[in-house]
Amino acid sequence: MGLFDKLKDMFSGTADLYAKEDAPALTPAQQRGLALGAVYAVEGVLPINALTVEADARTAAKPLAAGWDVRGADDVERTYELLLTQGHRGYYAIAMPKVEELYSGRLSRRDAKGAAEQHAAQVRQEATARGLDPERAVAFYQGWSASAQVGGHGELADPLPPSIAAWDAARVVHVSRLAIDAGFVTPERAWAAIEEAVVMSRPAYASWEQFGDGFLAGRAFWSAGNRTPLDQDLPDFKRAVRRLLDTESSPWRTLSY
Repeated sequence: MGLFDKLKDMFSGTADLYAKEDAPALTPAQQRGLALGAVYAVEGVLPINALTVEADARTAAKPLAAGWDVRGADDVERTYELLLTQGHRGYYAIAMPKVEELYSGRLSRRDAKGAAEQHAAQVRQEATARGLDPERAVAFYQGWSASAQVGGHGELADPLPPSIAAWDAARVVHVSRLAIDAGFVTPERAWAAIEEAVVMSRPAYASWEQFGDGFLAGRAFWSAGNRTPLDQDLPDFKRAVRRLLDTESSPWRTLSY
């Protein structure tokens, strides 16, 4: 490939993804598990073929403490349990259909207002039945509704994915990368958690494209729940998904879903 072709690929987003040259060989199961976190790898220019952020322990520990309140092995286990048993997918399953009802165009303004008032009580009830925090569920519902109002769903698949399990699964991989480098967990423990993430998320989708759509919806949902109805970084993650689907060396191209 000539220089012109390389530059063309770089600007078109189809250049080869970053791979660590001395990365240990992965088993087929590990390759599939690592692929769950590939969006983070591409967006952050992390190795697509290794479970690391290539950082020293102190550097890797900083985002774990700041973003996850993780400061040691026990905190990693708590985070694994949260992502694998709850994550954000339960809240999304409650909020998404109700927000879709509000903005489907089938309700008059008066009926939509009445539905929104009913939804708050329904959200609390459903969250309690699922073992989720009812007040947090209402906050996610309100945030997702605000996001819909200001066009925050415009970058997402239409119709919206029924599940954001991909978002929770990808975060298991990303936390594992950081936790290994920080010295909080062994690679063996991290791979075991990632295998659980595969089992949790795989039935929710029929293809890597659907998985990518689920990740993006999850990212937007998380942002909306944090009172940021328009996620300014979502286009970057959307480009990462597109690269994974278009690049021949991508695990989303080399591994069947």
